[in-house]
Amino acid sequence: MKPLQRTALASVINLILLGMSSAQAADTQALEKRIKELESRLAKMDQLERRLEKLDQAGLLSTKPLSLAAPAVPSPEVEKLNRKVNTLERKLEVQDEVNTGAFQKLPVFDVGENGFRITSSDKKHQVRIRGAIQADGRFFSEDGSQRSTDSFDLKQARIWLEGYVFKNIYYKLMPDFAAGGNILPDAYIDYAYDPAINLLVGKFKPSLSLERLQGDSDGTFLERAFPTYLASNRDVGIQVHGAFGKPGYSAESVPGPIDSRNFLTYQLAVENGAGDDGSPNNNAGATYDSKEFVGRVFSHPFQHTTPWLEGFGFGLAGSYGDSNTQALKNQATPIGRTTYLDYTKINSGYATPTADGDRNRLYPQAYWYAGPFGLMGEYVTSNQQLSSTKSSKAVSIKQENTAWQVLASYVLTGEDNTFGAVKPIQNFDPFKGTWGAWQLAARWSELNVDKNTFTVIDPSKSANHATAWTLGVNWYLNSYALIRTDYEQVSFKGGAGSDANHVSNRPSEHVFATRFQLSF
Repeated sequence: MKPLQRTALASVINLILLGMSSAQAADTQALEKRIKELESRLAKMDQLERRLEKLDQAGLLSTKPLSLAAPAVPSPEVEKLNRKVNTLERKLEVQDEVNTGAFQKLPVFDVGENGFRITSSDKKHQVRIRGAIQADGRFFSEDGSQRSTDSFDLKQARIWLEGYVFKNIYYKLMPDFAAGGNILPDAYIDYAYDPAINLLVGKFKPSLSLERLQGDSDGTFLERAFPTYLASNRDVGIQVHGAFGKPGYSAESVPGPIDSRNFLTYQLAVENGAGDDGSPNNNAGATYDSKEFVGRVFSHPFQHTTPWLEGFGFGLAGSYGDSNTQALKNQATPIGRTTYLDYTKINSGYATPTADGDRNRLYPQAYWYAGPFGLMGEYVTSNQQLSSTKSSKAVSIKQENTAWQVLASYVLTGEDNTFGAVKPIQNFDPFKGTWGAWQLAARWSELNVDKNTFTVIDPSKSANHATAWTLGVNWYLNSYALIRTDYEQVSFKGGAGSDANHVSNRPSEHVFATRFQLSF
């Protein structure tokens, strides 16, 4: 009886320890009470068996003690207990089946270097929560024009959602609470069923300036260079885009307007046309009757070859549109963000100009990232018609502005330099003697304003040429946190003087700036 009882008892105890649901609690309470009674009886039987064995060893028993092993036919109590155990086992099996099915339907929560993600159990749906904070400080020296003010600014305060539904429909909804009136930089849906052809609709970055297409938290300096500001910041429209792999390789599906991974990529879009450095309100359509066409091709010709050439890419982007009395945005210096081209400061007798007529841009662009080294360059020529009046007579001016930049960077700590953010090999931890990743950078950028522009605007209030050289140090504490430090000097031609007939060069701008950034 002893082995069979212990086997049954162990089975029941194991089932109880596994943790049964609340619906089984009532059944197990009665069984536990019965088990305790059986345990007590079993303990007494063990004591009796040991006493009999001692008596037998001492020769005090005339016959061998009866075997306490389980009889061939179980007792009614054991049969009853076995039936209860079998019933409970089946209930647990059913409950396990239910729990397994329910567990398979539960979403997967993930918190790590890629932020916060919630993914459905079948991986067809995902919500990713992301955020970015950029706190800046700008400090000017030798500012003879008194146009600049030392300040602390909150450049970005963003928290946004991105992800996909039914595996192939991607989305992004990104408000910016530091952006003043226009608090929705990105809001789009991307139907990405095949890497070769996808459909993007909503508000997104136009595929023009190479530096603009970098993530807003991934740039090498606090602010972008002159060529970027001759393209729209954001626009509303529809874009067909896709990618092709190198022969013998498959293309990777990359949702959204930015793809720096594939062998050959293209973007073709029809947009409202937001103007130079423009970012329209989300429902502003009244002044955008004529649309703008944007196209871009970009290639990594040495992909899947030597590591020192895989990171080389080049391309060409362009746009064509017909603006309709669109307001012109003033142009500002890259880091200092002080206005040097002011379309509201006009010559006597003229009305404030607007963009009215044909507008086109052309952007040749390239970069090369190899190990810790990085190079980027782009050039832009931007043509548009300006419209004004003088003494009630219409005045039309063709404006052709040009800009270019060359940027070089080097990661001192040996990490790979990329078009995106640098990923430290070791996170900053002074107690462990690890210091994150350090990057040095330098940039030269120039912009030339068409002399025809100064037929309407005052040349003593706006510069016709600007040259900026910039030095930067970036400290990547980890994949999320970053501290940038930049120094920039901008020199000008024109932009100062007593009036349009007495023009001098505006004093150079010297600015030291720093940014504390958290992006996940």
